[in-house]
Amino acid sequence: MPFLILSGCQQGGVAGGVAIIDLDKVATAMGWLDEISKNLQSADAELRAQLGEVLQNTLGSIEEAKKQVAADAKLTPEQIKTLTGAKDPQELGVLPLSKEQRGKLVEAVNKANVAWRTAVNNFQQALQGRRANLIQNCREKIRPAARRVAAARGMSVVLVTSDNVLYFDAQSADITEKVIDELQRTMPSEKGRAVAPSPAPTPSSARPPSAK
Repeated sequence: MPFLILSGCQQGGVAGGVAIIDLDKVATAMGWLDEISKNLQSADAELRAQLGEVLQNTLGSIEEAKKQVAADAKLTPEQIKTLTGAKDPQELGVLPLSKEQRGKLVEAVNKANVAWRTAVNNFQQALQGRRANLIQNCREKIRPAARRVAAARGMSVVLVTSDNVLYFDAQSADITEKVIDELQRTMPSEKGRAVAPSPAPTPSSARPPSAK
């Protein structure tokens, strides 16, 4: 079960009580969800552009290997056409290629496939890492307000709503609206600004995501 804060504040109310907060509702009220969505769309576009470059490079490496093999094997124009259009190693059987030449082509394809799979994985991790960072940024903005509201109600623990919360009395435990009021009072300039603009992460800088 995710904790937003854990403190020893006990002022009024039921000492040591547990509060509940809906982070999505807070982020929506502050206009942060729209900002997160725009930030992720921008990161997705930049990362996809990088992924496109990787795809072109991998396809280019395969084509270069085919050209070298065609030159080494002295293939005819018709045979070169067959080699260029080959999508499967079995299609090379009709060409007068040596074992080494066939192996060179297979190796080029295998390396390209590995590079592409790695790039796709890095793309996914980078985007997930950006999302996790944006969510964490929102949590850090909410934390001080949640602490103040909880302390004023004598609550020492604040939980985030999730599937793990089976039941809670919204009237006594849910402090979401109070936290929104506190944020709008103390951070009016932050409304609609979840994070400062920053460049999209490169795939190599991806970090494991953390969920709400």
